[in-house]
Amino acid sequence: MKKDRYKVGVLGVANIAVRSLIPAFYNSGRFELAGIASRSLFKANEIANSYNCQAYGSYDELLDNEAIDLVYVPLPTGLHYEWILKALKKGKHVMSEKSLASTWQEVKELTELAEKNNLLLIENFQFRFHSQHQWVREQLKNNAIGDIRCFRSSFGFPPFSDKNNIRYSKNLGGGALLDTGAYTLKAMQTILPEYSFTFRSASLYSSPGFDVELWGGAYLDCEEGITAQLSFGFDNYYQCNYEIWGSKGKIISTRAFTAPANLEPLIILEKQDSKEEIRLPKDDHFKNILLYIAECLDKQKYKEEYQQNLMQAYYIEQIKNYCYGK
Repeated sequence: MKKDRYKVGVLGVANIAVRSLIPAFYNSGRFELAGIASRSLFKANEIANSYNCQAYGSYDELLDNEAIDLVYVPLPTGLHYEWILKALKKGKHVMSEKSLASTWQEVKELTELAEKNNLLLIENFQFRFHSQHQWVREQLKNNAIGDIRCFRSSFGFPPFSDKNNIRYSKNLGGGALLDTGAYTLKAMQTILPEYSFTFRSASLYSSPGFDVELWGGAYLDCEEGITAQLSFGFDNYYQCNYEIWGSKGKIISTRAFTAPANLEPLIILEKQDSKEEIRLPKDDHFKNILLYIAECLDKQKYKEEYQQNLMQAYYIEQIKNYCYGK
């Protein structure tokens, strides 16, 4: 049933939740923060008091609140399956940080349960909803760079100073593929959704003392003659971009995934005899994804997200199987 404001519960006080999503929910106009849970009631209280909502000292206690419509899950990837499953079984819609779960089978089970219970299950790739990508898509539709030949995307950053960072923990679903690699795969699908890409090869690399991959890459193509070259990592010079190379030019998004709301994104458009550096309007992709979620709930429009969940997990599983074996 459509509501003016949907009640939201947050499972965990991860940095992205505290810094970006909790304020976005609070200011959205379509959602009401109904509760914030943490394994530490002190931490939950600290955040909840700032937003005049209920603090919970356990995740289960929050899920037992029947008034909550949507649960946001910013936990480590290795914990997603357990808590998304519990939320769906409680009849809650779910927005989860990426990656949705650690394996294809887990994502398939969660998506099928969401579909069976007519619930939204969406992976938080908020960059999908930044207007810079709509601008790029319009350029492609208008044949600005001719026939598309290649999609390239790179997302990576230098090592974390904390060696206990959850991204380095295999048990918590760490590793570059499920983190930065997932962005590059989603970018390929977001910018070129008309094409069905086939996985061809991949490489994943680690270093002594680590039990997860730290960097890697993947190669895909489609029958229309477009290749996709993806690179990602935790031990890299910072990159956050994608490039579409065509028969008559190329387009580069220089801050594809992490553009803050006060940034005018820089797009580079090159042709044979010209090069333009184009500043696009500021935009808030966190606000935009929440408006999209509200629209999905209003209209009970969930099918597209089910399909996206499955396709994303399928590509990730193919890369894992190719590099590590089944």
